[in-house]
Amino acid sequence: MKSPFSLQTDRALKRIKVRGQSRLLLGSVIAVAMVLSGCSQPQEEKKEVVRPVKLFQVEDSNAGNLRQFPAKVYASEEAEISFRIPGELVKFPVKQAEEVKKGQLLAKLDDRDIRNELAARQADFDLAEAENNRIKSLRAKKVVSQSELDNSNAKLRSADAALKLARDKLRYTVLQAPFDGRVAQTLVENYQFVQAQQAILILQGSNTLDVQIQVPESIVSNVREDDVDYDYQPVVTFAGRPSMEYKVSYKEHSTKVTPGTQSYQVVFTLPIPEDLTVYPGMGATLTLDLSKVSPRENSGQHFVVPLSAVLKDDSTGKEQVWIFDEQDKTVKPVEVTIGSILQSGVEVTSGLEEGQRIVSAGVNRLRPGMKVKPLQRERGL
Repeated sequence: MKSPFSLQTDRALKRIKVRGQSRLLLGSVIAVAMVLSGCSQPQEEKKEVVRPVKLFQVEDSNAGNLRQFPAKVYASEEAEISFRIPGELVKFPVKQAEEVKKGQLLAKLDDRDIRNELAARQADFDLAEAENNRIKSLRAKKVVSQSELDNSNAKLRSADAALKLARDKLRYTVLQAPFDGRVAQTLVENYQFVQAQQAILILQGSNTLDVQIQVPESIVSNVREDDVDYDYQPVVTFAGRPSMEYKVSYKEHSTKVTPGTQSYQVVFTLPIPEDLTVYPGMGATLTLDLSKVSPRENSGQHFVVPLSAVLKDDSTGKEQVWIFDEQDKTVKPVEVTIGSILQSGVEVTSGLEEGQRIVSAGVNRLRPGMKVKPLQRERGL
């Protein structure tokens, strides 16, 4: 039998246990209520991300049917200078990139052996001439036969030919500039022994330059001689000063196709610019108005857009570009027809209108109706 003190202790412990369980139950109820109340509150909607895109303004860059062709610069006159005879160089005064005038000394060979040979040939000729004069005098007196005179005449002609050949060889020891120009490259050094016909330098004309382009057969086939305006001068620009245009004149064209390109070479001539240094081998861009050479090519508008703006639709296999809607700031794909690939981009012959703005980069990440905004580059970037 428990004591009164033990009974009181047991009752106190039971009350503490009941109160603890009640508090634990109350805490659980409150936690569940808080979770339920949190779930019942509406979640905030995610804001749609408006993607910045790079835009390109569609302009009729072929107004008047202007076409741009990559070009290369060549010297209008170019010659590999060489000696006709072998020998040792004793004078080679010119340097690369040096301007020379017609008739200026370019190189000279050691001529001592040739001068000795010339002296010997001169002596042979003098002897043959004196002998011939003596035979002629004797023949006039009928002392010698006609055959002896004929033999003397033959010896005189042979000696004269040998003398002329020796004089020519002496002239061949000196090289002079055949035209005004610039020494593009020297190929030997002074005091070097050179062979006959061995190029010692390359001389290029310094008054005019040739500008060559490759014209595709689709354009060449529509050119008619009666339609060509021969007074028309296309313009050419250079990378060193793209804002400056220089007029060129038609010179010639090839009627043989360039292998592997299905295009034909057309050559224009250009006076060497005074305000820009242009050397053969440099690149350029020639702008040609096809309406001046082929009115048949001047039908319809043609646009040149960046190559990165055109994407092939996998579902249709057609080329398309993405047009920016100015009203609701969205993009949509439009099917286009492309033409030639130019240095400045790709030609679009249908599907676009002048004044439209299209996405010029990252088109593979777009979807119809997507919200976008024009990319604004900060100053200094």
